[in-house]
Amino acid sequence: MSVMKAATGAAVAATLMFPVLVPGGYWWGLGGLALLGGLAALGRLWPGWLNPRPLGRRGWRLVWVLLGVVSTMAAMAWLHEELLGALPRLGAMLLALLGLVALHTWRPRLSALWAGLAMGGMLAGGWALWQRLQEGAGRASGHDPLHAILFGNVSLLTGGLCLAGVVWALARPRHPGWLLVLAAGAIGGLLASVLSGTRGGWVALPLILLLFHRGFLAWLPGWQQALAWLSVVTLAIGLYAVPQTGVQHRVGLAMDELSHYLEGESAPTASVTARLEMWRGAWQLIQQRPLLGHGSEGYRQGMAELVEGAVVAPSVLPHGHAHNDLLDAWAKFGLPGLMALLALYLLPVLLFRSGLRHADTTHRTLAVAGLLLPVAFIDFGLTYSFFAYPVGGAVYSAWLVVLWTLYRHAPLVPEVDQAAKCQGSVMPSG
Repeated sequence: MSVMKAATGAAVAATLMFPVLVPGGYWWGLGGLALLGGLAALGRLWPGWLNPRPLGRRGWRLVWVLLGVVSTMAAMAWLHEELLGALPRLGAMLLALLGLVALHTWRPRLSALWAGLAMGGMLAGGWALWQRLQEGAGRASGHDPLHAILFGNVSLLTGGLCLAGVVWALARPRHPGWLLVLAAGAIGGLLASVLSGTRGGWVALPLILLLFHRGFLAWLPGWQQALAWLSVVTLAIGLYAVPQTGVQHRVGLAMDELSHYLEGESAPTASVTARLEMWRGAWQLIQQRPLLGHGSEGYRQGMAELVEGAVVAPSVLPHGHAHNDLLDAWAKFGLPGLMALLALYLLPVLLFRSGLRHADTTHRTLAVAGLLLPVAFIDFGLTYSFFAYPVGGAVYSAWLVVLWTLYRHAPLVPEVDQAAKCQGSVMPSG
């Protein structure tokens, strides 16, 4: 069993580390977890086989919501005769459920989570730096299909999770190594995002910081909270002020494109202009078929017809999605598709929300990490359609089941901060 526990831990680390580093890496760790889960299920090793207790009430909510989302999206894809094309996206969520079986059978150590995130953040940052300095790339990117936007946003999420891990490491002064590697992972993830030029991802930073404030800073004295926010503002100003980061150029370009668009002087190749046109076109398609949608092929045809009718600009034609997850799901798969996406966003809130009040740093850190997942994806989905790609569903569902399992079974660790102890604790309910 110790061998299988180690294998599960290795699969967890790969699930978190490989997506931005290895071609097709979002399948590697997820596939390993699913294989282990299949072995556990076939061998009936899963504790409480056909018994709801191991997962708990909230764990079964996770299972039923993911199954409901898969069933809904499969039904809509079948309705539009596109089920085969939807299988990779839907299959990722089913594999995640098999991974959940493995995670509850051979519970990995928490170190597998932090090691995978730290290595992923550090290597992503180093690779992005190499692309900019040695290869002269204008924007760092990953292996296909992880172009600059997907690469930068997944790296930003990795860095944000590493930053949550830094708080966990600070409560364990006997293990300074974790503090160093997680801080390096956070810096690397942020650096990769900056060098990829993903402007949409930067919008997530205020939301991430507010979540961190609720989960961590609110527990600190006022002067420490002020110091933390001052450090964040200083860092943001520094990233903008240094031309080599590309932040100043990308922000200025976005503002210039938006100004010209509002004045009716939009350039056909401007990304901001194209997004605004895609949103406008998607809304037109939604109004035509709000209940059942158009399907992926119908979406393309509908956009082409809108271009022919001079309703939207031709800049929308090269793109197969609306660059907004909510609009894309609604336009393609109707109201059921929109509701399925909203269920995915709300699921982690149901699972982790009580953990923000937990006095134990480990539980609170994992709760912040679990809530960071939908916060980041909601933001990323404002200006890009993450769930239009298998990597979106694979990363979201796989990281969710990993975080939930570790959160549910996290041991209580003696706290360094005695003030936090006095606050009492709220144990995560099953």
